Amino acid sequence: MSIKVFNNLDSISSDLWNSSIEDNNLFVRYDFLKYYFDNHKDIEHIYVISENERLYGHVFNINLSDMSHYTKYTFLRYIYYFFVRFIRLRFFYFTNSFLTNIPAFSINNLFYLKEILSNINKNIKYDFIVIPDFLFDNINNRSDLDEFVKVEVEEEMILDISSSWIDFNSYRDSLKTKYRSRLDNITKRSVGLDVKLLKREDIELYKDSIQKLFNNVTNDANFKGTIFNVNTLYDLSENLTNFKLYGYFIDDKLLAFSSELTHLDTLYSYFVGIDYNYNKQYSLYARILCETINNAILLKKRSLVFGRTANEFKSNFGAVPHKSFVYILVRNKFLRIVLRKILISIRPKKWIQRFPFKSTA
Repeated sequence: MSIKVFNNLDSISSDLWNSSIEDNNLFVRYDFLKYYFDNHKDIEHIYVISENERLYGHVFNINLSDMSHYTKYTFLRYIYYFFVRFIRLRFFYFTNSFLTNIPAFSINNLFYLKEILSNINKNIKYDFIVIPDFLFDNINNRSDLDEFVKVEVEEEMILDISSSWIDFNSYRDSLKTKYRSRLDNITKRSVGLDVKLLKREDIELYKDSIQKLFNNVTNDANFKGTIFNVNTLYDLSENLTNFKLYGYFIDDKLLAFSSELTHLDTLYSYFVGIDYNYNKQYSLYARILCETINNAILLKKRSLVFGRTANEFKSNFGAVPHKSFVYILVRNKFLRIVLRKILISIRPKKWIQRFPFKSTA
């Protein structure tokens, strides 16, 4: 089996890369990956080509202390924070980490990860490899990968769009009284907001503000990977008719933004930014969720993917968690022993699932 590994997309022809990818597999197609490659030169992009396979991932630096947030053992949090906080290692995420639960690969059958990693290891230096469950499930001969540790990560929140919802009011009517009242309060607090579809010139004008607003959200995250360059949103908006970027304004001041990417029967809402100084006053984040739900309904999508973070808050709007796992291998054997305890103890933070819909029984 001939396997080729590249770290420069410009050295691969679009025809070659796309030759084994179906047209509806948007997230793996050459042009889509090019937007991320052009705007993230601080990370090493990995492109794998074999006869019937195309796989993407990238390598970036992480601080080991970030991992301490996820262990259930308090003493381990302190140990790892104080003793490994200055250690930075190369982290190979074998998918597009900016779009957490969307497969960044195209394969026709089960594939041989061991052979692919052997080729990658000849040219790419990394300390960790993280393989998402949706890729790991397609691996042949998993017995060869016993050194990987299975880790549950934060759930992705998804709202199933009911066929009975024809507009936002019908969605509202399906909620229990308490949750309808909350929606009404959100509407009252955010009535002064001007929600505007951002055009090319708007994105250029507010580019710095958009980056700052996005960083506000990611800075609150326990685990910090590479910084997302919002110029990617500019390219997506410029080139994809199914990508929309919305700004939330008071007068001419941009207080928040949200993005929506529709593909097949799903609307994805992954990139948002908020000025938290105004979040409570105008219910910014809640208004974003309401606007996104409304758009998913009007576009007649079957599901709305909200991504991770703020899970309990999103469940107030009817979103439910979909469990996610990754498989982690620490390449250095000594470090593997040191970190194994924290890896097997990682658990998503517990939260309370809300049930806002009326009973259908």
